[in-house]
Amino acid sequence: MLADPAIDSFIMKQLSSRAYPISLILSLAFVLCLATTVAVALRVNVQDDVMATPPVSPAEPTTQPIAFSHQDHVTEMKIDCQFCHAYARRGPVAGIPSVQRCIGCHRTVLNDQPEIQKIVQYWENAEPIPWIRVHDLPDFVRFTHKRHLRAGVNCQNCHGNVGQMDIARQVAPLTMGWCVNCHKERQASIDCLTCHY
Repeated sequence: MLADPAIDSFIMKQLSSRAYPISLILSLAFVLCLATTVAVALRVNVQDDVMATPPVSPAEPTTQPIAFSHQDHVTEMKIDCQFCHAYARRGPVAGIPSVQRCIGCHRTVLNDQPEIQKIVQYWENAEPIPWIRVHDLPDFVRFTHKRHLRAGVNCQNCHGNVGQMDIARQVAPLTMGWCVNCHKERQASIDCLTCHY
């Protein structure tokens, strides 16, 4: 009847301890079979929906408090991602550059530009730059940049060619199906506890 032998045993005990008309027993058996079939069908559809990778259209660039150009920094100046996102190789989050990191260069480089003047104001006011997050995963996902970088995954695999973006935007879906497909291609673990713990 059901997938769980303990439930089957309980139901059979209940049925055998009392006198029930055969039509009631057959009706109950039919309902239980139908419910099991529906539950299995729903579970398969839910898993298919979760694993599906929807087509991605590039997200609209997010308006940031400072018009920061990744293209200028990455392509023109050849600054490595991890210079500004220094925590990526050491922990779970890449980290958003602090005002101190920005002012370290821009105290002298292009310090007469209006956007750089904004950085100087944040520095002088001892305020963090209120950057708006572009890439965000659900709280139940335990993603770590460190593990991916050590496995040889390039920043561009998930973040796209940021060096060609004036404004960072999300280009990959970052869905469970998308991640699982990448894990399969790289022969990495697809055990649930790899990312959900």
